[in-house]
Amino acid sequence: MVEPVETRWSRESRPPRLAYVRLPTAADLRGRIPDMNDGIIATAGVIEGFIAAGAGTDALLAASIAATIAGAGSLGGVKYGEAAAERDAELTVIAEEQRDIATSPEAEVRELAVHFEEQGVTPDVAADVARQISAHDALAAQLETEHGIRERTPARAPFVAAFGGAAAFLLGGALPIAIVLLTPPNLRAIATVAAVLISLTLTAIVTAQLGRSSVLRTVIRSIVVGALVLLLSVIAGSFLPDPDGGSVGAVAWGHEQ
Repeated sequence: MVEPVETRWSRESRPPRLAYVRLPTAADLRGRIPDMNDGIIATAGVIEGFIAAGAGTDALLAASIAATIAGAGSLGGVKYGEAAAERDAELTVIAEEQRDIATSPEAEVRELAVHFEEQGVTPDVAADVARQISAHDALAAQLETEHGIRERTPARAPFVAAFGGAAAFLLGGALPIAIVLLTPPNLRAIATVAAVLISLTLTAIVTAQLGRSSVLRTVIRSIVVGALVLLLSVIAGSFLPDPDGGSVGAVAWGHEQ
């Protein structure tokens, strides 16, 4: 069995534990906005569907809270699975590169030289650069050059991803639930739609600004998706029996409950 190669990258210069404790970056925030929008749209869709079915306050709250919790848990699980799979793949690549360096170091140097030649570097210079960076840290050179891995992903990354996704979904879902609590029954449907469209507009503007993309196109996409989901929810709810015992299809948009 080949022992792992301990290099400056894998041991001496490994970032200390506190190096992974950092404030969220713009990219982190941009990545959480879609999760928040999912919470807004999914919960609002449930509320609109139940309003269309003629549900009262208790049924609306029960359904929306249950949907928000279930959605957050589901999204958290998906985020955990994705991040864990990526980390497992990264660890596999690291182990393979450690084994190759231990068994065929010269072949690994030649691989680096070929890579640099493909980027337009002359063969002599490419070979010299490959030897120098391999002497400095062979594992780091292979991982960064061939696989784009600059540092080892910490073990808690999947848990951070899961918590972040679930928290963003819960935060988004809290908005339409608050509308149910704070508005009178005859205004809930309209207030929910208005709050959803306004919030989607604001998050779309933030996303566009962080991603340096077109604000108008981003806003239009978000509003169209949100409006379609709410419309489909209302249509579906209008064919459902009233959860409180009323008739089927009691579209209650202006209706006191």
